Amino acid sequence: MADAKLAAMSTRSMFGDQPNSLKGSAPAYGFGTSTRQHASKIFVSNEHARLASTGAPPAPNAYSLNGAVASQHDSRKTSMPQWAFGSAERFTYEKKSAANPGPGAYQSHQSCGSQVSSAKQTEPIFGFGTSERHHVANIFISEEHNKSRHGLTSPGPAVYTLKGAFNKQEVSKQKTAPTWVFGTGQRFKYDFVKRGATSPGPGAYTLSMSVGAQPSSMKQSAANFSFGSGTRDHQAKLYVSQEHEKINAGVHSPGPSSYTLQEANGKQNLSKNVSASAWGFGTASRWASADKGKSSLQTPGPGAYAI
Repeated sequence: MADAKLAAMSTRSMFGDQPNSLKGSAPAYGFGTSTRQHASKIFVSNEHARLASTGAPPAPNAYSLNGAVASQHDSRKTSMPQWAFGSAERFTYEKKSAANPGPGAYQSHQSCGSQVSSAKQTEPIFGFGTSERHHVANIFISEEHNKSRHGLTSPGPAVYTLKGAFNKQEVSKQKTAPTWVFGTGQRFKYDFVKRGATSPGPGAYTLSMSVGAQPSSMKQSAANFSFGSGTRDHQAKLYVSQEHEKINAGVHSPGPSSYTLQEANGKQNLSKNVSASAWGFGTASRWASADKGKSSLQTPGPGAYAI
């Protein structure tokens, strides 16, 4: 009896904390004793606040079920497109016909490409890439692939410049053949040749005319003849001989038109000509006696004359 009591006192259960340090205590789990009152102080959203527990489960009308039609609040659900009848007036042109836009005033956007309206989804656009492939040359895959690039950076056939077999050879493996050229030294260098090289050519000279005054003193200017422009008034003052003086006779005499011919009738001014008798009507006054108060008998009558 004493041994059984001693064995009971020295045996420990495998559950719970183990007093022996050589044995690990298994984890223990229990029901929590804290309340959920602090959960009511946490705000997540308006929907969570409506469903928050107040000590009693929420009623059925506390849940807000969103319809499958129209806009979906849940981001995991796609909102379907919506169509509705317009509420605008159909016959507003009768009231404000001038203010309403016409059919051509609307600008319809294409269904392809970027969509201006946010209600329409822009489809993805694919195009050909514009990047270059220079970086591909720097990628090394294997030695077999690298063999395919042999000669890509080598110059083409037209890049090479083939040197001629004549003249000097630039390649050391080829022998340059001897060359001969004509000498450049002056074989016939004389003074007159040098002077002739520096002398002006035939076209550099300006030839003067052989007619007229000669500018060169070595050439004689020929005599020039022309019609004189002087007058002959001085010829009258020159005396050569008595015979030559005869040619001047009558030079100073008046011409035929200078003479004034007197008439043969009437009084002759020239003493060599006899003036013929002239008769005329008397100029005496016939009534001189009447004018002077004298007797008319002193005046002879027509019969008193003896003709």
